[in-house]
Amino acid sequence: MPPTTSTSALTPQEALPSITVVADSVFPRSLDLDLPTLSSLSLDLPTLSLPSLSLDLPTPTCTPTIQPDKNGYVPPGSCDALWQYSPSFAAATAFAVLFGILLIAHIVQAIYHRVGYTWVIIMAVSWEAASYGSRAAASLNQQSDGLATTSQLLVLVAPVWVNAFAYMAFARIVHFFSPTRKVWRISPSILTVIFVTLDIASFIVQIIGGGQAGPGASPEVQKQGINIYMGGIGMQEGFILIFLGLVIKFHWDQHRYHQTGHLAPSKRHWRPLLYSLYACLLFITIRIIFRLIEFSGGENESNPIPYNERYFYAFEAMPMFLAILVWNLSHPGRFIQGPDAKLPSSWISRKLCCCCHRSKRHPGGTEMAVLLSREPSPSREGFQERFSREVKHQLGGEHVRADGSSSSTSREVSPVPRAAIY
Repeated sequence: MPPTTSTSALTPQEALPSITVVADSVFPRSLDLDLPTLSSLSLDLPTLSLPSLSLDLPTPTCTPTIQPDKNGYVPPGSCDALWQYSPSFAAATAFAVLFGILLIAHIVQAIYHRVGYTWVIIMAVSWEAASYGSRAAASLNQQSDGLATTSQLLVLVAPVWVNAFAYMAFARIVHFFSPTRKVWRISPSILTVIFVTLDIASFIVQIIGGGQAGPGASPEVQKQGINIYMGGIGMQEGFILIFLGLVIKFHWDQHRYHQTGHLAPSKRHWRPLLYSLYACLLFITIRIIFRLIEFSGGENESNPIPYNERYFYAFEAMPMFLAILVWNLSHPGRFIQGPDAKLPSSWISRKLCCCCHRSKRHPGGTEMAVLLSREPSPSREGFQERFSREVKHQLGGEHVRADGSSSSTSREVSPVPRAAIY
């Protein structure tokens, strides 16, 4: 039996009843909230003041965009400039050759005259020749710090060697020519020790300052080095002036001895060496004054000396060449010869260098040394022979003296026992 389907006949109104919602009664159209009124809002924040930021960067003092030429030269003021001018290759080579000739001449003279202390002047001229040789090489490679520093350092300190040789030569002049062998009661040996020590002190100061003032150093270090070097050459000139007073005193004494006839004929040729000493000190002083003027003027446009190479050769190279040349022309070995040529060592050097001047002591002591220094006594056989011959001639009427001469005598001589011979 098929299922039956019941259908209810409902109208739409009956099926879905209508619902009316009054919204105004539940949710009003306008929402009124009684909130506090915020009229003005102010926040008192702390004031932050930032200082202006300034960077103290160094002002460029050089021009980094200049290209070096084929020899490495750049104008002064460039970042890679080691020279204030382009050094002349021809001039540097010429003075290197001139100093080389003086070097060979001094070596030959030292060997010929057998003068050992001239190694000091040989050292001076060697440093000068090496300095200008380095300068010639640096003129072709002006960007080389090593060549520029070597050339400058050697030319700054080489004159100290010439100064030391002047001190040593004067000490030997006093010892050889002076009748008293003293000047102002100072012996030549003590004089050498004092002034050479002072010269070494100025040398140390100059080499420290010259090393700091090298071309590759910063401007601040260069300025400090120049000040130190100026102090060193100032010390050197002060010692020269004190030394010059001793030289003048010796000159006056020698002139007086010469006039009164107190000098031996072999000791009257003292003037050439003394005049050479005056000339050497004069040339060194000219060079020192030039360096003081150059460095004290600074490196600016008002001081043309550092920027002109002609001043360098006129007041540095030429005076030192002449200061060394005078000792070639009046070499001490020509005038100081003989037993008085050797300067005895001072008691200071003997105390300070006990190993170098150790006295030659005999193993037997001083008593044995005195006995060995005496002339040898005649031998026993020789004494017996001479005594027997003398007795024989006396018995025969002829007396033979000890000097070999004979004289006749007729007196009798008693026999001499054999024991008397001994």
